[in-house]
This record gives sequence, structure tokens and C-alpha cells, in this order.
Amino acid sequence: MKYRIEKYLLKKTDELAFIKLKSDGEFKIEGYTIPEGGLDVPIKNEVLVKGIKEKTAQDGLNSMSIADAMIYINGIDSTFRYGEEYNKFIDALSKNLKLDLKSYMGYMSNKYFDIGEYTDALIYMKALISRYPDDVNGLYHYAIICQQIAEQYKKDEDSKGVNEFLLDALEKLEKAVELDPGFAPAYYQLGYHYYNQGQFIKAKLTWEEAMKLGLDEDIMAEVQDNIGKMDYKVQYEEGYTLVLSGKAEQGVEKLLPLEEEYPDWWNLLFMIALGYKQMADNETARKYFEKILIIRPTQVDTLVEMGLLEAENFNLEGAIEYFEKAAKIRKDDPEILCNLGMAYLNNGNIDDAGYYIERAYEIDPMDEITNACLREVNKYR
Repeated sequence: MKYRIEKYLLKKTDELAFIKLKSDGEFKIEGYTIPEGGLDVPIKNEVLVKGIKEKTAQDGLNSMSIADAMIYINGIDSTFRYGEEYNKFIDALSKNLKLDLKSYMGYMSNKYFDIGEYTDALIYMKALISRYPDDVNGLYHYAIICQQIAEQYKKDEDSKGVNEFLLDALEKLEKAVELDPGFAPAYYQLGYHYYNQGQFIKAKLTWEEAMKLGLDEDIMAEVQDNIGKMDYKVQYEEGYTLVLSGKAEQGVEKLLPLEEEYPDWWNLLFMIALGYKQMADNETARKYFEKILIIRPTQVDTLVEMGLLEAENFNLEGAIEYFEKAAKIRKDDPEILCNLGMAYLNNGNIDDAGYYIERAYEIDPMDEITNACLREVNKYR
């Protein structure tokens, strides 16, 4: 099983010490043979320190303490070099002690979660689903802990960390519903993930599935409220999906009723404009793009679209003006630089055309459009 967040857990290895068990030593586990040459086994620092303080260090190195630390390191690093050997040790010990290993890992995860130690809680739950990848409850609780940790990264304004933990949570929830299509709580959580990603249709369908499967009364009311509040976003997504799939007329028909209530929603205005442009109604498209630039004068995609409209109308000076504004805002965008370069070329300015297209080439020399533009400008040199 793959994990996006493993790199965030590796620092927890600092909380472990390692000792070597000799193959011919006194330490024995029934049903397990220590490899010839010995085995480096972990022990939690806190266990080691406690044993030293109490002058019973040897007691701190009992088989269960070692097995617990093995579970812990396997939960931190799924590629740990002794991972498979540790699993043999753990299996033999749990058999001898008649220990329900899954219950133990779940207990340890819940214990740490309840006291707010979410990383430790995640490590034990990660160890659980690594050993039992089809455990739906384990996958679900792993996702919940990831979401909790994502909130901590959000407070620290670490957007990359937030994204990694949320994506890992999403993947495990999707795996849970794949294994158990009747698991309503996973659908409920998935709805929020899709909603936060702007996949409103998918969020609505997912929440409707959760309600169909059965939710607690309070959660049911919450989900119904969510669906009601995002109805306009669903309509917007349906509309822009139609526009982007080439069904402009149907898309615009979906989008226009939203304009009256949301006249300053620039994304909505942009998709309406694109729809009209697809229908070859450039004048109406222009009016919507101009509305956007009143609301957001530096909206780059709109500046580019206005530049393209000016170029189509053979107003190359106007096109250059819009493309230059866009290029100043998004300096390393080869597509904008190529548009600007070609506008200069068509306006008879070879030097400026070459300058901007060469800049685009430096940024992405493999881009086909950039190479085509470079070949074109070279014809005039």
C-alpha cells in the first residue's frame, strides 16, 4: 500500500533506540529464530529511560516492548529494511501471548488519538492497514487521523503538508468504499473531500449515497443542508463542464440563470464568455471578459482571452497591450510569451517577436507550440 505522508513520519524514528539480539543469546521467542549474526531490534526511548531510572533496564527490554517498537517502526517506514523480519517476530510473539494483533494496534492508535498525539495514532493505524490492507474500519480511521493532522498543518500555514495528508485520506476513503460499498461514514467523509476540491457534482452524488445507506439523524440534517447550500455550485459545474466539452449552447443555458444572483462571480462570467466565444459570438464574449477586468483587472486568463480577441480582429496593437499585461503578471508562462511574440511578428516587429519566443523556448524547449513559433520567426530573420 502506498502512502503520501511517510516522509512526515520519519522524524519519529528519533524516538527509538536499537539493541542487537544475538542468535546464540539468552533471548528466545517460541516459534521464532533470530537470524544468524543477530538482529537489531528497536525499543522506545521512553521505555529504555524508564527502565534505567527504575534500575530495571533489563525488564524494559521484554519481548512485548520490543514487539511494540517493531510495530511502531513498521508504521513509520513501510520500507524499513528489517520490516519483514520484525513481522515474523511479532507474529510468533502474538501467537504465544494469544494477542489479537489488530485489536492491539487499534487500541494503541485510539489511546494516542484520545490524548491528542495524532502522529503516534497515525503510526499505529498505518501499521494496522499495512498488515491488513482490506480492513475497512482501519482505512476509515486512518483517513480521519490524516484529516486531523492536516488541520495542524493548516494552522502552521503549510499548504503542501495539508494537501499531502488530505490526498492520503481521500485515497484510503475511496479504497474503503471500494471494499465495502455499503459503508456510509466513508461516503460522508468523501463528500467533504470532493466538495473542497471543487467537485460539486461528485460531492452531491456521494452525500446522496451516504444518506441512502443511512446516517445518524444529526449528520443526515447536516448533509441535506450542505447539498441545499451548494446547489448553485453544482449547476455551475454542470454548465462549465458542458462548455469545456464543446456543448457551449447547453452550457451557457445552465450558467446564465446564475448571473443574476452572482453578478460579481468572475469564474462564472469567464465560463459564460468562453461559451459565447465557442458559439462565435465574440462581441458578447468580449462584454463578459470586460466585466471580469472591472472586477479583477489582473486576471491573467481574461487578459489573454482579450488579447486573442483583439488579434482575431486584426487589432495587433491592442493584442500586444493585453498580452504584455498578462506576461508581466505571469512571467514564466511560455504560452503567453508565444502569443505576445506572434502578435509582434504579425505586427512586423521581428526583434521583439524573437525576444519573447526565445524566452518561451528557454523556459520549455520541448513545447511543440513554442518550437513551431520559433521556426516561424526564424523564417523572417
